[in-house]
Amino acid sequence: SSGALAVLTAALITALVADPHFRGADGRPFVPFILAYVALGVVLAGVLQALLAALRLGGLVYFVPFPVHAGYINGSAVLMVGAMIPHVLGLSTVYGHEADWQSFKWLAPLIALSALAVALRPPRWTRVVPPYLLGLLVATGLHHLLALTPLAGSLGPLLQAPVFEWPRVDTMGPAIDQIGEGILTANLGPLLLFAVAVAMMSTLQTALAGSSIDEITRKRRYGDRELFAQGVANVAVGIVGASPSAASTTRSKLNLDAGGETVMSRVVFGVGMLLALAVGLQMMNFLPMAAVAGVFIALAIGLLDRWTRGGAAILWRQSLKRRVPVSLAWNYATMVVVAAITVFVSLAAAIGLGTLAAMVMFIRSNSKRPIRQVVHADRRTSRKIRPAAAAELLRAHGKRIALVELDGALFFGTAETADEEIEHVAHGVDYLVLDFERVGEVDASGARVLLLAADFVQSHGKRLLLAGLMPNDARTRMIRDMDVHGLLRDEQFFPDADRALEHAEDLLLAKVTSDTDEQHALRLAETLLGSGLDADELAQLSALMVERRIDRGQAVFRRGEPGDAMYVSLQGQIGIWLPPSGEHGAAARGRRMVSYAPGVVFGEMGLLQGRPRSADAIAEDDALVLELPKAGYERIARENPTLLSKMLLNLGLLLSSRVRALTDELEAQSSAR
Repeated sequence: SSGALAVLTAALITALVADPHFRGADGRPFVPFILAYVALGVVLAGVLQALLAALRLGGLVYFVPFPVHAGYINGSAVLMVGAMIPHVLGLSTVYGHEADWQSFKWLAPLIALSALAVALRPPRWTRVVPPYLLGLLVATGLHHLLALTPLAGSLGPLLQAPVFEWPRVDTMGPAIDQIGEGILTANLGPLLLFAVAVAMMSTLQTALAGSSIDEITRKRRYGDRELFAQGVANVAVGIVGASPSAASTTRSKLNLDAGGETVMSRVVFGVGMLLALAVGLQMMNFLPMAAVAGVFIALAIGLLDRWTRGGAAILWRQSLKRRVPVSLAWNYATMVVVAAITVFVSLAAAIGLGTLAAMVMFIRSNSKRPIRQVVHADRRTSRKIRPAAAAELLRAHGKRIALVELDGALFFGTAETADEEIEHVAHGVDYLVLDFERVGEVDASGARVLLLAADFVQSHGKRLLLAGLMPNDARTRMIRDMDVHGLLRDEQFFPDADRALEHAEDLLLAKVTSDTDEQHALRLAETLLGSGLDADELAQLSALMVERRIDRGQAVFRRGEPGDAMYVSLQGQIGIWLPPSGEHGAAARGRRMVSYAPGVVFGEMGLLQGRPRSADAIAEDDALVLELPKAGYERIARENPTLLSKMLLNLGLLLSSRVRALTDELEAQSSAR
């Protein structure tokens, strides 16, 4: 049993001793009934642990930050050393009383130091013997050799082994006999409170011990299975009247240091301990307490992890240079505080503080600025390639579109800041795009921020678009559940920021231009390829091109097909998609790389380079395109060099505009507002 569990058990026994229901006919506490009541509480605690395992809460420790965990372990190590100090000094101790400091034995520290030295640095030729056992044997031998000399009076006391008794399975009998009397029912509250406290304390200690052993062995155990086994163990020890148990880092480390790493080693360890208690318990009377103390101090030193030792050295060196790393200092301070609470208050308080610290550190780590950056459409546009006139309009009026890139978790710790910044940005734009690509979680507070933004934007005649939210996404469901007033519509949700930006650009262009009819087909002269050509050149080029109508969702060309033509879009939108390897079709589309508006040339790279298509070209609307086959291009090159040079100039201008757009996008992404 651990110290914390022993304290819980002692507190319950103290309360029961004062309860009149647990007194015998002579008015004195009825000990068998009290012990039976405690045993029943331990059994209930074990059942609760098994239920926790069934609910898959065995990994609870992984939600505790490492500095908290290290503080708990280091505090336990300090407590271990403190408990051993009287024995190191050879003081006479009586259970329940303070040590007699007048009984100091000056040779006892020598025995303890010999055990400590051998346990920490055993000779190489003794590696077959576990170091702690070797240290205990060496110190015990030295003690008994000195006991044969006149210095025997300066040695400390020997271990006083307790009397062993076999467990009994009828411990809970008195409690079961009283079920019909109503005593258990009347005291059910304290019983359940004790069971819950023991279950939680044992679970946390088991999880923490398991995490420590995982770190030592560099293996990951199954936390739920470990917790279930611990629950079964508490049911078993409760039935036989033993005290509640929890996993122990000390016992596990002793087993590992002795070379035991398999399940069988644990069985052998347990059986060996039982036999040692049953048969050889009295042999422990030959062990000097100073030797035992030295071994336990060595064990405590072994519990101090590398980070604790190395972190202290780094902080000291950096403090001399007046350049203390803030993050390391914060985490180290957390560890020290948890260790101090463990030492000076209680283990239960340390675990409670650790849980609180875990919450604070989680909120602190996730409460970074919720908005990564804000960019406007004059600096970052969508991947839709538009005619020069439309692109120029976007550069002139792009400030009216703002893309807000949210970052991290949007929850109660960041909601207020996000609300203020979003409202500030919305004041100066007509179209507001909120990008959720970097947002991992949205809670009720975060969803409320979006709804407040939607209400503000709509009430001021603006448009709000949400990007990076898929229909079945947990974040989307949270927002939908909170939207009891129906502020958000389906058409406001987009799979990515590029689609949302494109939609906002279309709305803006329709607003700033008088010609809002996007359904009419362009003439060749109105396209980028036909720009600057005279009537004869347009006629010659047009005679070599083939008009093709493409239904929505159909492909103009597929990835891997020969690059034997280039195209000019006259009507509808053409998207360039990078499909999953080996799959084609609308159902298997991958990421959209770029989109072409009417009037734009596409597919020219395959024709000019003579290489296969690198992506799919999909009609995203019913489209009309002009196709210039390779044979037609080669004929122009042979018969009309002037026309060819004008076409190449137009293609060069198109490529330069794409490079510029890409440069603007990269610059916008790399800079914050």
